[in-house]
Amino acid sequence: MTSLANWVSALFLLGSTVQAATMPYALTEEQTQAVKFAPGIISTSAHFEINSVFNASGDKVLFARCSDDFKQCTMMESDYIDGSWQTPKALPFSGGYLEADPYYSPNYEYVYFVSKRPINHNQAEAKSVNLWRVRLSDGTWGEPEYLKQLSSTADDLYPSLTSNGDLYFPSFRNNQRLLYVARATASGFTKPTPLPDYMFGEGGKIGDSVVLKDGNTIIFSMRRADSLGKGDLYISFKKGDRWSIAKSLGNKVNTPDHEFTPIVSPDGQYLFFTRIENGRGNIYQIALKAIIATATE
Repeated sequence: MTSLANWVSALFLLGSTVQAATMPYALTEEQTQAVKFAPGIISTSAHFEINSVFNASGDKVLFARCSDDFKQCTMMESDYIDGSWQTPKALPFSGGYLEADPYYSPNYEYVYFVSKRPINHNQAEAKSVNLWRVRLSDGTWGEPEYLKQLSSTADDLYPSLTSNGDLYFPSFRNNQRLLYVARATASGFTKPTPLPDYMFGEGGKIGDSVVLKDGNTIIFSMRRADSLGKGDLYISFKKGDRWSIAKSLGNKVNTPDHEFTPIVSPDGQYLFFTRIENGRGNIYQIALKAIIATATE
């Protein structure tokens, strides 16, 4: 088995301990390639869909629908009822701005996201993409909260959290393109600090990233010399205090098109991501064990 197979196998085994029950997003047939998620309902030819994050029971998905130029995105939700995903509806607080990248907090009390909505109600649209969160209590959404201590004057993107609440996100601050972590504290978060850029490999340009719950695995989109397309998905593991140099997830995920916005399902069995084809984005999924098979070929 190749080193990549060992890494992805570890990722799969980590997730398989989360829960054994079949989740609503589970594939009914063995798949050897990535397939569209809920085609015609969530992944459509009429919209540009990105992201996809599930609640703990897997019967609600949050994602974003964007204009083709990405100047406007609205976060959506769909419920799994009577064996099928329902027509998505816009989240009640979202719409009118670039608003995307939802991710649940470990206790599912908050949803973190990014937005260009005004920081203050009397201001115009923000000049950069900022980090926000909104509380979800008994099915009712609160008012979005701007995370001033985490955001910068540059674009801050794609938040994800570990089981202990540490928040990871890519940022373009300081005229760089790095992955940052803000450690959870009793009162909020520490000041964000960058992860080492060597983990991206020579010439790697990082994009969206997701950290797994244990904080030792990160999957991210990136463009590098070995990329198959405009952007591929890569994986890096933390061993001790050092991150491994990212390896491609292989050609069952990556194509000559553009793959980004990775998310791992709550049960750890599936990778979800967006693929841009013919100028339009759709959400795809693939079983992690299928990626293992790819790595051993």
